[in-house]
Amino acid sequence: MEASTPDEAIVLTGCGWVTPFAHGSIAEVLTAARALPDHPEPNEPYWGVPDRFVEECPSLPKEVRKDQGAWMSGIALEGARLGASLEQHALPDDRVGLVLGCSLAGQLSMIDFANEVREQSARFVSPLHFPQTVGNYIAGVLARGYGLRGPNITIATGAASGLDALVEACVLLSSNQADVVLAGGTELLKAGLVEALAQPGERLSEGACWFALERAGDAASRGVQPLADIVRWDRIVPESKRKDEIGDVMRSTCSHPSAGAIFIEHWTGKCLAAGGPAAVAAAIGAASGLEVPIADRSDPSSASPTVFAVRKLTSSSSKDRIRSAVVAETDGPHQTVLELLIPSKL
Repeated sequence: MEASTPDEAIVLTGCGWVTPFAHGSIAEVLTAARALPDHPEPNEPYWGVPDRFVEECPSLPKEVRKDQGAWMSGIALEGARLGASLEQHALPDDRVGLVLGCSLAGQLSMIDFANEVREQSARFVSPLHFPQTVGNYIAGVLARGYGLRGPNITIATGAASGLDALVEACVLLSSNQADVVLAGGTELLKAGLVEALAQPGERLSEGACWFALERAGDAASRGVQPLADIVRWDRIVPESKRKDEIGDVMRSTCSHPSAGAIFIEHWTGKCLAAGGPAAVAAAIGAASGLEVPIADRSDPSSASPTVFAVRKLTSSSSKDRIRSAVVAETDGPHQTVLELLIPSKL
């Protein structure tokens, strides 16, 4: 879909990113990524986000701090709010929406709850643990912690969950159900689940990546410079040649560093639901000249089943803008597409 008027066009105005090695803005995370070894080896079967990140963010509400998935999301959400200058501009609480994408929504807590019941009987399980088994628990904690009373949605559509959350945010804004939507992906992992999910050679990781989305006219009235305009958003059921079409995107070449496929797991681990928003963040960073690791694979068919591809489609009439597309391919029956118009300098 596309907005009907320029003021109704949807823009990304803030981004917060949490990875196993750094958290902060797009520039901060990409700069930290370039300082990493080519293939950092985690000590655990997956690449986890360190607990010390909580203490580095003293503004996190007390309730948000109690759950790792919630505090990872809270750190990223605060980064998105700060980037969009929402801390300085008060908005009605019921006009701020929240959309969370999490491919394993609630499943880890369900497993923990079931194990706790087996180990010490249901009589001794804390009643506080049961709400954590609900798939929208993290989104609810964030809403309560930050006083957000607008639409609150949790999406679990596999690896495309985070990108689907951004698309759902566009739907909420285009239908005037919210003035600002905080949306993105979060993934929390545990060793046993990683061993069951990971394919040979894969390294799964935790993390979160959130954006603030709003209508272009509202952003302009607040004096906020967008990170990118969303030209088109779509969730489509591909035709039979779906893999060939994705392959064409991956093989496309041009001189700009945002061309080609970005394999997020190459430098932040395979972060499932947060991978799609991270690919969007990487595309925005690349358009500003930040170095983004691009996978050097001549044969796209050798890629893992989940691929986030970024390519330059066309040059716009303005020399300071680059048009990119972020495509998520999932094992399920649909593709999620965001087409972006990105300023070449943030």
